[in-house]
Amino acid sequence: MNNKTKSLVLSGAAVALATPMSSALALDDVVGFGAWFNYNYDVDSDASEDRYGDLDFESFNIYANHQHGDWFFDGEVRLGAGSFQVSGAGEDADQAADRNVIGIKELAIGRHYGEEWTMTVGKTEVPFTYSRFNFWPGERLASGFGDQYNPGIRFDFDPVNNPMDMSFMYIKSQNWGTDTTSLDDGTLGHWGSNDTYHKINTLVADLGFTQGDFRYGASLQAGQLANQNIEDDSGNEITAAEEIETHWAAGLYTEGTVGAWDLAGQLVHYDQGDIDEFYSGLDNAGIDDDEWFETQGSGQVMMLSAGFNAGDWYHYGDLTGRSPDSDFDNLDDTYDLVLGTRYNYGPGWIYAELQLDNITGEDDGITGDGDAGDRDSTQAVYLTMDYYF
Repeated sequence: MNNKTKSLVLSGAAVALATPMSSALALDDVVGFGAWFNYNYDVDSDASEDRYGDLDFESFNIYANHQHGDWFFDGEVRLGAGSFQVSGAGEDADQAADRNVIGIKELAIGRHYGEEWTMTVGKTEVPFTYSRFNFWPGERLASGFGDQYNPGIRFDFDPVNNPMDMSFMYIKSQNWGTDTTSLDDGTLGHWGSNDTYHKINTLVADLGFTQGDFRYGASLQAGQLANQNIEDDSGNEITAAEEIETHWAAGLYTEGTVGAWDLAGQLVHYDQGDIDEFYSGLDNAGIDDDEWFETQGSGQVMMLSAGFNAGDWYHYGDLTGRSPDSDFDNLDDTYDLVLGTRYNYGPGWIYAELQLDNITGEDDGITGDGDAGDRDSTQAVYLTMDYYF
């Protein structure tokens, strides 16, 4: 979010998003610390039922912010299995079992040019639509477009006494080097994994217009996808970026306040080419199609969000939907719903959240966890507590 957007919804939704997920709690010229842990109970899991749920996904966070004249620095480091940097696939699944996970969510140096222009270099937030209102369940079916932090260079233009604002970013890579465990909320695997492909050389633009208590925005991104270092069935290495494809996405969104209510909505069309783009030119290396990988193809994602301020309490909901185009295994249009509330107890928040997958019960639905096909409606409960100092 840029400064104009934050001024619209800081009292509610932006606090729910930005505060626990980024360096927002660390004020200028300070080093701050935070932690969270989560209890989860999957209603449809026999193992979860036998254990009466699990207390898991801990994270200890370090926030650093510094201002020196027009220059500034922002950083966030996360330690622990709850640092949101694993996607649950391939190497990431092995990493998920490691309790000593260390990841850099944000690491950026920037400069203000007057009161209107800001330049930021490093790993910083990608200016594309808005992120969700809930905390733990995440973007769900809108994964890949919210809570993105990528290395590159970003420019923000927010003129004083002007309803227009704009942001531009060049993303060099999805994370440092070719790593895809970028601490984004990408559980759907929209941007691949360390075993498949990753995002590189991407241009992003966001244009906004503020009228009253609402901001209306349009976001666009386009760039490249590159395969990772992998081995074929014969043990021959295929080097990273031997196969490069293109991707693009465009989104329209709005967010603002009406009294005690925070309201937001977005619609995004995405296109990663044909789902079998990365088969092209690589079959000759001896790769078995069944062991190769697919992109997300093309389709639409949507999100509707609402939050209600009630003193120390904040109640919210996120409805997300994904409509893959027909070439994506003929999957059905699917919707997820997250309902939650959080309580401000002083040094942090306590969250109670209910996650409902595939609420229409589609036979061939896709979930926010990246599972596809033969999915019934499922439910999970999350209780999360965080603390900042």
